[in-house]
Amino acid sequence: MVGASPQNTARATTALSIFFVLFATSTEVGADLRYEVVRDVIDGDTIILQSGERVRLAGINTPELRRDEQLHEPLAKEASSTLLDLIGGQLVGLEEAEDPLDHYGRTLAYLYNSAGQSLQRQLLLKGLASVIAISPNLRYLDEYISAERTARANNQGMWTIDYYRASSISMIKPTAGYTFVYGRVQRVELTEKWFVFALTKKFVVLIPRQDWNRHFDYKPCSLDRARIAVRGWVSMTGKRYRLVINHPFMLERCGHEPIRLCPNSQARSVSSSQGQDACV
Repeated sequence: MVGASPQNTARATTALSIFFVLFATSTEVGADLRYEVVRDVIDGDTIILQSGERVRLAGINTPELRRDEQLHEPLAKEASSTLLDLIGGQLVGLEEAEDPLDHYGRTLAYLYNSAGQSLQRQLLLKGLASVIAISPNLRYLDEYISAERTARANNQGMWTIDYYRASSISMIKPTAGYTFVYGRVQRVELTEKWFVFALTKKFVVLIPRQDWNRHFDYKPCSLDRARIAVRGWVSMTGKRYRLVINHPFMLERCGHEPIRLCPNSQARSVSSSQGQDACV
């Protein structure tokens, strides 16, 4: 953990001057930053500032540090310790995300250390985080995707561990949380509010109609009978698993470039027009 005693505060004031100089010459740093002292690192993607403000790193997700004696996800401790190392001098620059609060009330921000490095990008390059795309927080999406692609190509971190390979629907558990999953779309339902893609009777991918119209460049019925891989937070409502997304990066069509999550055996499995009448 990072502390802020009176002596630390004095050192932080000196470090802040250096911080400004380093930021002025950095090419990674975004605009409209505010500079804060970090009190605690909670896990690989969450910190607490000296003011008590909780900040979640926007645009990425890191392995989960479990609570209540549950087993940590692989590389969760490494992600947390790496974030602590990257913060180093206890000071960070925060660039608030387009939508700056999550549903837990945490600030969503793009973070930089005193060397001007993007903390999100560094975690991605080390394979200790994966990209998430949640509109409207898409400012550095292309940059983050590039960093994740580099980590995968270099066999870094989570991309070398079977635990983080996309799982078939049959492997999903009620406590899955954030996960990668693949399957074949059995039915597409178009409602007034949602586009619903059922991989089984008990597992559906939900996309708000307005987000589909804003971000997707293909027709929803083209996914009928197609093999897909999705990333996101799986929850359970009643007896049905739900995974809600609002951006096409989170849904990969097996057989369409680029291939990220689709298993190799299915990567060349192009979507079929067979059964289009099931799209209602």
